[in-house]
Amino acid sequence: MKLVVILVLALVLLFLVRRNLLQVDLSFPLFAGLVILGFASMNEAFIEWTAASLGIVYPPIAIIFIAIAILLALITILAIAYSRLRSRQQLLVRQLARMELERQERARLTAGHE
Repeated sequence: MKLVVILVLALVLLFLVRRNLLQVDLSFPLFAGLVILGFASMNEAFIEWTAASLGIVYPPIAIIFIAIAILLALITILAIAYSRLRSRQQLLVRQLARMELERQERARLTAGHE
């Protein structure tokens, strides 16, 4: 079951990348983490150690929690990237508005001299 959850999450990430809804440079480290976690989750000793380290009684839940943490990290990274893009867009809109105002002012001044 735990491997199925990891594979489903990895396939969802792959689907988003293939549809160009998610950039590879932002998601590849997390995708690689999910794949590594998927293979590591097949090792019972790793699962037991992870559950013991996290203080979780039912070991397979530890793998699912780690997968959810990876997805939350992806969401955080994407939210940061989105915020940067939005602030750059606002800066460009302000600059474009300033240039348009300057153009209109020049047009008004040249029309006034004629």
